[in-house]
Amino acid sequence: MIGEVIVVGDLKLRDSVSLEEYHRLGETMYDIVSRLPGFVSVKSFKADDGEELTLFRFASEEALEAWRTHPEHVETMKRGHAEFYSSGFLQICKVIREVGPFEHVSRSHPS
Repeated sequence: MIGEVIVVGDLKLRDSVSLEEYHRLGETMYDIVSRLPGFVSVKSFKADDGEELTLFRFASEEALEAWRTHPEHVETMKRGHAEFYSSGFLQICKVIREVGPFEHVSRSHPS
């Protein structure tokens, strides 16, 4: 949707991370963000080379700002940088053009 905000996250975990604790915090954060007005979705993708990207979609910049400044998220971000992440980046993108949705209809080809 035009005006939607997409956050692309590429965060690398430290070798010593407790994956159990990391996933527990991730579930807690999802429970919070998924109830905020304007949250659309979050999905993660892993490439063959091991790189993992997470895409967060928000309906507007205001919705993203509500998440970015949510007190529990702020505290978890601080903990993430101190305990979990060795490096990474976030890119905040705004949808300026959209094509679709579209559907291709299968055509029968005579033999």
